[in-house]
Amino acid sequence: MNNFHFAKIIAGVGPTLAKETVLSKIINMVDAFRITLSQGFDDNNKKYIDTIMKLDNSKTVMLEMRGLDLRVKNVLNVKAKEGNIIAVEYSEYAQEHNKKIFIDAPFLRDLPKGNKIKFEQSGVVLKVKEITAEAINCEVVKWGEVVQFDRVLFDKYEVEIPFMTEKDKKDILWGLEYGVNMVIASMVKTKSDIMEMKNFLTSQNANKMKILAKIETEEALKNIDDIIEISDGIILCFDKISEAMKAKKIDERALIKKSKNVGKPVMVTFVGTRSTGKYKLINEAAVKRFCSLAVDGYMIDTMIREDDPLEIVTELFEILEKHELKLEDNKLDRFYEDDSDYEVRDYIIYNAYRITRELDVRAMVSFTENGYTTWRLSSLAPMVPVIAFTKIDETYRYLNLLRWVRGYKISQSFNYENLKRIGKEMIRIMFKWNISLDDKIIIVQANESVKDERTDMINGLELYKFKNI
Repeated sequence: MNNFHFAKIIAGVGPTLAKETVLSKIINMVDAFRITLSQGFDDNNKKYIDTIMKLDNSKTVMLEMRGLDLRVKNVLNVKAKEGNIIAVEYSEYAQEHNKKIFIDAPFLRDLPKGNKIKFEQSGVVLKVKEITAEAINCEVVKWGEVVQFDRVLFDKYEVEIPFMTEKDKKDILWGLEYGVNMVIASMVKTKSDIMEMKNFLTSQNANKMKILAKIETEEALKNIDDIIEISDGIILCFDKISEAMKAKKIDERALIKKSKNVGKPVMVTFVGTRSTGKYKLINEAAVKRFCSLAVDGYMIDTMIREDDPLEIVTELFEILEKHELKLEDNKLDRFYEDDSDYEVRDYIIYNAYRITRELDVRAMVSFTENGYTTWRLSSLAPMVPVIAFTKIDETYRYLNLLRWVRGYKISQSFNYENLKRIGKEMIRIMFKWNISLDDKIIIVQANESVKDERTDMINGLELYKFKNI
């Protein structure tokens, strides 16, 4: 099995995956790890980061901001049989209870009778029957087992909670202190939500940190163009927005293309279901479809059982190896505009990609500071790897999420000669020395200026035979 693939795999970290014995089995197949703030940033989160960095400090650690993310607070699973009545209560803290369900939603008593409460990972659905002084009693309309810390959704009930609470800000500060590389904005609705987060990060001297917007609400779908513009990429939760997409007659291809057209990466989420005790992530047909659409990454939900991570990650990895080289031959469009601020840069990037389509090129090598050149190249879904060098740590971590990109962090003294020499060695390693001296390599330097005085790199494209680099 090759340890490098086109699309990237992002695994949700929980108590199971945080175990070094479990994590070490999948570390080479996973490109980034996501830590959710559903339980706040505590010592466990720090242990997760420490364990990941101990095994491989090149991995990207993503922190998912809570937003309107409401969770079950039970640390024990709760069985819910269809037709039974089960009590639900509000709690801000974890509860060791397996008969009653606790949720960190202070508005529980405001729910109208008949309103449905849905548990995302468990698949359980409850319907509010009556509200008493002690709890709200609900009928189980879809049975199953409510798992610990499952996400809770309230059907047709608008929750009035600020996008960034003081607790969210405190949690993000903990994340910055302990080495988080990127932020995921959960439950985004508008462009202003991302702006609020950007302003907060800037106030904490973290303005270079990338923000990915999670598209999981109907309102986010409505404002998708503005959200794509202001964010550094999007995460599409099709299981949550599929009904809204049908109503608006938006298909997956069109939604993915919106982000790709402006060079922003697109991730998709996989939320598994559990039946007869077995956790099923996603079927092969769905992965094949996403491969054909050249999505950048697959975000796997947090796994509960200890034997889940290796089985699920391996399954996804093998399916990707099988299908991602069979990309559809889409029509090639020029993505730059004559009046664009990046007219020269985009023209160079476009032509680098065009050459890979017309000549037998094996790889591209580039230097980037903010990631623009690389994410633009990646968005065109090239069929050759992009080896990207950067001096900026935030950019380096971001490169780990881009389709068919291998990023490397370099020193401030890095120059053009280093680019060629080290790039050549990385190509050898990537292809496991299976590359001929006459194979073609493209070096890309895409800026608006003619020459970068700091690196001595000339703006433009260079086509080399491997032996001449």
